[in-house]
Amino acid sequence: MGTQIRLVFYASDKQKADSVAHLAFKRIDVLNSKLSDYLENSELNNLCKQVGQDVVVSEDLYSILMEANRISKKTKGAFDVTVGPLIRLWREARKRNELPDKAELDSVKQSVGYQYIKFPKKNTVRLSKHGMQLDLGGIGKGYTADEVLEVMEKNGIFSALVDMGGDISVSNPPPNREYWILAFSYYNKKGKEIRQKIKLKNQSVATSGDLFQSIEIDGIRHSHIINPKTGMALTNSIQVTTIAENGAMADAYASAFSVLGFEGAKAITQELTNFKLFMVGYSKDGHQQWSSPGFVKFLEQ
Repeated sequence: MGTQIRLVFYASDKQKADSVAHLAFKRIDVLNSKLSDYLENSELNNLCKQVGQDVVVSEDLYSILMEANRISKKTKGAFDVTVGPLIRLWREARKRNELPDKAELDSVKQSVGYQYIKFPKKNTVRLSKHGMQLDLGGIGKGYTADEVLEVMEKNGIFSALVDMGGDISVSNPPPNREYWILAFSYYNKKGKEIRQKIKLKNQSVATSGDLFQSIEIDGIRHSHIINPKTGMALTNSIQVTTIAENGAMADAYASAFSVLGFEGAKAITQELTNFKLFMVGYSKDGHQQWSSPGFVKFLEQ
């Protein structure tokens, strides 16, 4: 998964805890073998080697691609798992500390577009554009956190927290507590780092943004976040924290709203149920900060 993973849960004894932890990490390993874009022979990468064919895939890969497609449609392509070729191009550009070649960028963009993923029938996927490379980095950790909670519940663990490198999903709160108490950080308009506690149960939280991940090229700050439509790295600084009913949704929308910015995020958030959002950004227009109605009720004062 390319990240540190932490499990916190409550069991009747150490033997039970060790057993469930083993099952949880076994499930993570299985998902990594399916969803990774780093492992050469992952199920995801093998799918990308079969462009133009109807490929029968596992329930996991089919489910995550269907969910990604739904969110892509909702965000009009601001979230797009076909962005893989662009991400690879920008990774190389950052190593050289220079912008990608425009001609190469234009060429690669021809292979990007969620509409090129087809679902001919149940558990079957067809990639319809030459050069496609899928990247589940914006939804995979959230999806995995959800799956780990399901493994725990099936094995009698009903109070758990799964932390996938900052994408966190929780079930029922710890014994004798009303909520899990978590926290995220952001910078206010004075440049001071604020650490805000939040309270959650049976929900997920994810944070996306470039406040801590960026590179300066020719005097301009470029984010690690790529706009799938333009092919360019974001040049405005933004951070998005989402609270949703599951990890996949929290993870993907945090990525999408980083691309869409404040106005786009506000419009879509109004259409989502059981979803809350906090955004902070810095641009030539100055400092901006916004939270969706109801976000404040999750804050621990």
